[in-house]
Amino acid sequence: MTRVLLHEMRRGEAGKVALLSAVAGAWYLASADPASSDWIGWWNQASIKVQVFGVIVMGSLMSAAAAWSASRSRRTRTALWADTTPRGGWPQALLLWAAAWLWSLVAYAVMTAIAFQRTAAVSDVTEPVWSPLLLGAAMTGLQIAAGVAAGTLLPTRITAPVMGLFWYALFVVFAFVPELPLAHLFPAIDEHLDTAYEPHTARLLVATAWCAAAALTLLAVPALVRREALSPGPLVVVPALVAVVAGGTLLAFRTPESHSYWAVPADQPARPACVTEGRTKACLWPDNRHLLPEVTTAARTVDRALGTLTGFHRSFYETGLTPPGGAANGPGGASPAASPGAAELPVNRPVMDARAMSETMLDAALPQPPADCEPRVLQESGGYPDTFLVQAVVHARADFPAPYYGDQFGAAVERVLKAPAAEQDAWLSGAAREIAACRPVPPLPGAAR
Repeated sequence: MTRVLLHEMRRGEAGKVALLSAVAGAWYLASADPASSDWIGWWNQASIKVQVFGVIVMGSLMSAAAAWSASRSRRTRTALWADTTPRGGWPQALLLWAAAWLWSLVAYAVMTAIAFQRTAAVSDVTEPVWSPLLLGAAMTGLQIAAGVAAGTLLPTRITAPVMGLFWYALFVVFAFVPELPLAHLFPAIDEHLDTAYEPHTARLLVATAWCAAAALTLLAVPALVRREALSPGPLVVVPALVAVVAGGTLLAFRTPESHSYWAVPADQPARPACVTEGRTKACLWPDNRHLLPEVTTAARTVDRALGTLTGFHRSFYETGLTPPGGAANGPGGASPAASPGAAELPVNRPVMDARAMSETMLDAALPQPPADCEPRVLQESGGYPDTFLVQAVVHARADFPAPYYGDQFGAAVERVLKAPAAEQDAWLSGAAREIAACRPVPPLPGAAR
């Protein structure tokens, strides 16, 4: 059996398609720029990036290749000879499936190695996440099994490209309508899981069991339909039963509306990674401690820009972290306002330079009006909300260019910045206090110059 399998792997089309997929995946992962990437440096995202490419791109191509290989005996008119083999229809299908799936696993391993190497070069922790990868491998196996079944039952030249297009179109539909329950049975997890989340391991393993059992069951279908081949017998009941139980469990799972189906909020760390510069403190998830140099520079910039101002946030906690005495920031937690003086620090990419981190922290430092407060227009700034002017002035104090909203807005910014330091600080502190209370900001300091 092993010799036949190796022979099929050498002569079959799946090896060439797997090589093409590996080259495309390696280029896709190796060419990504860490400065703009949303995954290089986060183990969760690295696994998801490999998994989604493996399922959507490689899985679709390998399903088409498997369909082409399965239709070979009909296309070459050797089907009668193939049916005289002592192996039944199910073992024959399993042989074709294993030959294609093993090649896909080789390509999958190459892509995983590249993604993990790139993440390890950025991250200061080494915690690879395997559950999304296991699901991706099992889902690819299901796609290949569907290709083998389709190629055996519909041995035409058009079956192979149709199978590839079918899977790709299916994932496009699920991307636009992710709430469809059917999407849980054919997962290509294309979600953003930063360090505030972790994969729902139990759910991913149930989905892995479903994909593997469904693949084995699907491979028995041609033998059950075609009378020329030996029947698989009662043994097929075992994977079919596992598929029914696991698939039904996936459909029965319910999640809170604000939560992902495939992820859960990460447990709070015992000791966040924190830095303190003057009166400014910033804390990150431990998995993001590679960003501590950038956060230190940003905290120093913010502390210098805010100086002795009051009414601005001085403590920053990355999204999902719980400030002392407060609820978790971000999804699933309360607003940062639940902890006075603390603000949510969003880190949307695993790599951020000091300037981007400083601008993000400056924006987080700004006072926020109550949720039900209508924007208060400031005529002196050209009719823009008063919060826009405060933001522009604070950024300018940190030597960052203020956004341009017109000459009148620029004149208002200059008017505040050219006021004496004490008068400027008094106006900013007063403005912060009034914005938080949903009241108009004080009159602009000084006279236009």
